[in-house]
Amino acid sequence: MQARLVDETNVPDLLAAAAAAAAAGVDAVVVGTGELGDAVTLASAIAVTTPRIGVGVLVNLTTQPHRHPTVMAREMTALDLVAGGRTILVFGAPFGEAVIEAVLLTRAMCTEGVAASDGPIYPVAGAINRPRPKSPSSPRLALDLSAGGAVDPELLRVVDLVLVPEGQTQSASLPAGVEQWQFGRS
Repeated sequence: MQARLVDETNVPDLLAAAAAAAAAGVDAVVVGTGELGDAVTLASAIAVTTPRIGVGVLVNLTTQPHRHPTVMAREMTALDLVAGGRTILVFGAPFGEAVIEAVLLTRAMCTEGVAASDGPIYPVAGAINRPRPKSPSSPRLALDLSAGGAVDPELLRVVDLVLVPEGQTQSASLPAGVEQWQFGRS
């Protein structure tokens, strides 16, 4: 399986890059927040115009501390409903305590519809996510390992997939049920 990061400077080129990736047989396209604005909004446009492949959003909790996991889960739920269950939430390195906590909160919001946590990074008394994503398995939660960085084995046990650079493989064995996809940039 293969995912590709699309990063263009205007919306028509972004949509064209996503369509070209789909035509080339890529399984999912991923967009990050950048020059064009919010990744979730951009991913919605891609989901509508490129209907057969997965649509991902790349977040980095170090450079985007405003991305609280419960809000991300609600945004990803809306994207998932637009995309018909084809969504992937990709966390970028570094993979510290914040990412583990964010993955667990996001998973609870999307599968159970509620989440609570004492923190320490994202305390929340009781967030609610209604409606829920299209399917119990979406959005898929992923780690972008393409830039390297150590990954806590606990974190590997709570994600659905890891993205590794094209042509490389993950050196450590992955827990059962965690997929590995190739990840490239357009």
